[in-house]
Amino acid sequence: MGNGSASSMDACVLRDKGRNCCDIQGSSLFGEDAFYRDAFYDCEEGDRSDDVLFARAREQARLKMRKASMLSNYYAWELKQKANMQPVTSALKLCGQPRDGSKDTDCVRISSHKSASVSWLGTTIPQVPGIPEVLDGPCWSLGHGEDFKVRGGPNYRKTGHKVDSDSIGAMYTALSCDAIKDKSKIENIITSLLNGRIPQSPSPTDGGEFAGGGSLQWTKSCPLPRVICINMMMPYSTFGRDPGCSFVGFFHITAETIKAVQGDNPPPHVKLFKDFWEGPGGAPGASADDPNRSLNARVKAGKKDQQAGLFKAIAKCVNPQDVSVPEKCHVYNGKPCLITKCGYITKDPAGEWMEIGIDVRGFNILARKMLGSFRHLLPKTKIHYGFLIQGIEDDEMPEGLLCDMYVHGINMLDDPYDISESARSSTAA
Repeated sequence: MGNGSASSMDACVLRDKGRNCCDIQGSSLFGEDAFYRDAFYDCEEGDRSDDVLFARAREQARLKMRKASMLSNYYAWELKQKANMQPVTSALKLCGQPRDGSKDTDCVRISSHKSASVSWLGTTIPQVPGIPEVLDGPCWSLGHGEDFKVRGGPNYRKTGHKVDSDSIGAMYTALSCDAIKDKSKIENIITSLLNGRIPQSPSPTDGGEFAGGGSLQWTKSCPLPRVICINMMMPYSTFGRDPGCSFVGFFHITAETIKAVQGDNPPPHVKLFKDFWEGPGGAPGASADDPNRSLNARVKAGKKDQQAGLFKAIAKCVNPQDVSVPEKCHVYNGKPCLITKCGYITKDPAGEWMEIGIDVRGFNILARKMLGSFRHLLPKTKIHYGFLIQGIEDDEMPEGLLCDMYVHGINMLDDPYDISESARSSTAA
């Protein structure tokens, strides 16, 4: 959003349209766009009042009051939790402190998946049918584009009307979900870790949702990629730049999507994704500094929640009754979050795959702090993740899910497979 440069002592820069506001730079403790509209309201877009708040002089005061209230409620809750904290919670928070008391402060620990194959893809987290009633370790299950609220129109700018995503479904269906870690942040899954190899098309007998055979088999003439990889990069600490871990999902185009995109009048959400796919993207092996690689390259001047074609992520806990979090946080459950500066995109020149990375290190301080504080609760949670492209005009409505999946019972510290240990074992053999 900001243009110009600023030191850590002078974070105020000239923002879009000549407005003088403070834009917290990447060198700040607060992370990019922290405590401003792009960081706060992205997670609550859809409320009509949000679209007019910033048209008046009092908008900043009201926004800061809401954020101050949110922060005060969160920290009051955290202090109460610390007063009754159990030892297991403390152990989970000490990411960089080895349990054996040694001086090694590397956040990468020995993986519990010692018997896993060197080929980790599709092996680290098992798939289960449906949503399990009782959690016994990490697992994932298929999503079908249901249970989310998406923009529906008409006249969304004025009405803020949303509809259930159930009737629209998802354009891609999940193939695998993996948790991995290394001694540095993991990026470029397809090119760096898989050497360009991606999952094959499932056979038609694997389920009618997959476009694996018959007249609707994906070909290079299809204007959409066959496979999408989502790389969710999760830090272990709030302020540090530790290696963290990655949750990697692969998704395959459905037969319905191929049929829709080849039709004379594709649905709005298919058109939105086609335009997104044809937009800027980094080439395999491109520098991290390549501006086309950043999802922020798609952002235009003005409010992000009023721009079509931006990538959004949704996380919805489906069993909030089983975890103890502040009541104030429940309002954000299932709310879309725009991914711009903290996201990257790489595309296959041949058009067969696309990879999108989301680095949570770029989220605002409150989101990162809450992730660290609630991390010990993740093994109890069942979370529905969805991804979509933002629409705004009537001819872009309703929005539709690009892909989704359920992930259950994840332990961020113990479950990720250590690919550095795998590489060392392979070399020794």
